[in-house]
Amino acid sequence: MTQPWLSEHWSFFNQRLEQGRLGHALMVAGPAGTGKKAMADAMVAKLLCTELSSELNSAACGQCRSCKLLVGGAHPDRFDIQPEEDSEVIKVDQIRALISSLDLTTSISNRKVACIHPAETMNIAAANALLKSLEEPAGDTVLILVCHDMSRLPVTIISRCQTISVRQPDRETAINWLTTTTAASAADSSIALEAAGGSPLRAQRYLDSPAQDSFGSVRKALATLIERPASVSLLSSQLIDLAPDELWRWLSLCAGEAVKSVMLEAPLEWLPAGTDLEAGKLLELQKQADINRKLSTTPIRGDLLLHDWLIRWAEQRI
Repeated sequence: MTQPWLSEHWSFFNQRLEQGRLGHALMVAGPAGTGKKAMADAMVAKLLCTELSSELNSAACGQCRSCKLLVGGAHPDRFDIQPEEDSEVIKVDQIRALISSLDLTTSISNRKVACIHPAETMNIAAANALLKSLEEPAGDTVLILVCHDMSRLPVTIISRCQTISVRQPDRETAINWLTTTTAASAADSSIALEAAGGSPLRAQRYLDSPAQDSFGSVRKALATLIERPASVSLLSSQLIDLAPDELWRWLSLCAGEAVKSVMLEAPLEWLPAGTDLEAGKLLELQKQADINRKLSTTPIRGDLLLHDWLIRWAEQRI
């Protein structure tokens, strides 16, 4: 794997596969932006490859007919289940169609492989429909569930899967990887990683876009409000054009950083010197930012949500 923090998980998968001990249902779980889907895709490719190398921890050959069909998106034994374009959930009809397809014999490879992602977006009916296949899959089938939030999955689903738990890499590993895979300096990589909440893949995308500067603008606005609370309207108008999902995630992240600063008595570089904040109020602001992030996809006016949140931020200084 190109991401060093995934090498241990890739080795585990290969070891189980070579020993014939790989479960027929795998759960690849962990925070978003850590490369879980890419690793799941590599697993799918290796499970379907017909010309496997004897080299330890090797990937799919990339040259056999199966690998070429997979790259072309036309492999008859590979199934990809995710929310449809007009939906945020995986529906029961999608799972039922998958189960019907898995009942058929294989066409090219020795097994059928299905990847369900994000698995937590399955509605209750879809999850229930999948249970029997997780217990007794048709033929030589492997189901791979990629999950960002296991708390949203029924215990009955989790208990039937062999779980591979992926964590965010430590800061040093992530920054080293970012400087190696991009043209960014360690300093820029560090800022991007902060903006990404520790997610290396998201940080990599930020380094190739103006998003990193936008994160800096959010921090600057919050710092300004501490010193000049009356500037809420002006700063609100400057931030409202940012993508709502990113904006609210950054506001939640900044509030969380401030909570840690208070608890550890360690001043934040981006806040004015001598800033004295109250942890309880900051926690409420972080919680509200997370709520507003979900509300940003509804018809509720985002400018009003932002204006109200910034007022509360400006007023929360002790």
